[in-house]
Amino acid sequence: MRLEIRHLRTVLAVADAGSISRAAAILQVTQPGLSSQLQRIEREVGGHLFRRGRDGIVVTELGQQFIDEARDLVDRFDRLGAAGEQFTTRAHEPVIRVAGIDNRHTPALVTVIREVMAAPEVSSWIHPEVRPVIEALGANNADVAVLHEFPRYPIYLGPGIEHRVLVTEPFFIGLPASHPLAAEDEIVLADLAEADWVLPPDDEAGGLASFRLACGAAGFVPQVRHRIASSIAAGLLISAGEAIGCYFPTSQPQGEVVLRPIAGNPHYRRLMVAWRGDSPVAPVADQVYERMLARYLEVMRASPVYAKWWSSREGDQS
Repeated sequence: MRLEIRHLRTVLAVADAGSISRAAAILQVTQPGLSSQLQRIEREVGGHLFRRGRDGIVVTELGQQFIDEARDLVDRFDRLGAAGEQFTTRAHEPVIRVAGIDNRHTPALVTVIREVMAAPEVSSWIHPEVRPVIEALGANNADVAVLHEFPRYPIYLGPGIEHRVLVTEPFFIGLPASHPLAAEDEIVLADLAEADWVLPPDDEAGGLASFRLACGAAGFVPQVRHRIASSIAAGLLISAGEAIGCYFPTSQPQGEVVLRPIAGNPHYRRLMVAWRGDSPVAPVADQVYERMLARYLEVMRASPVYAKWWSSREGDQS
């Protein structure tokens, strides 16, 4: 007979129970059957592991050495089995696919999904335009996403896609620190009628169109001297005094750029979290939303300018 893990467990059960009869009851075998198995194990080991005493069994010196080694081997075997089970379970768990527009909130969603779902596998896909992200949700290439929409340019999510608006977020003006209006608490858009602007290329979501409408309502057409998709390059131009720009209030512009609110909040967007109703995210969507909102508010409070604007409009961000 060759010793196996089950034989080690038998010896440990006898040692822990303190008697053959109690061990037999725990192992759900007959006492004679357990005694016979124990004798076969002792023959394989080459000596007695237990001796009968008045109050049960007594572990021999050889038995104690065997038990110590057996307990270590069984513990290691169980840990190995647990690791294998965990790996197998993980291999069958779905990868949660996060998508979103290119801003700081999509990476935050990756972290939130991992926290809420304890998901070991999360992938992400970020795009500068909202339409491809919506298409990814509709084609079941994404489970959850960060989206936005602008006034007069609502987005259509299609059947099976649910969403909640995170915040209605203003746009701030980015000015060089040396600009005369940088000292103001907020800026009247009409005061920028003669300014040179740096703006990103036209987008399909209506962001630039919405901005032009806001400028038109203020009585001017913005003079766009620089069209740059890179926020880094735009920040450097603004910092150098070459232009002014338009920023999300949670942005962290490069260089000596200050952000100021626009009086009356004429240009804004609705930031939202959307998910497929048949995705693994759907049952925990409310938790995901609450954590995303908490993270957003944390970022907002870290910006003195945005926090001041927010507190002045408390309750008007939904």
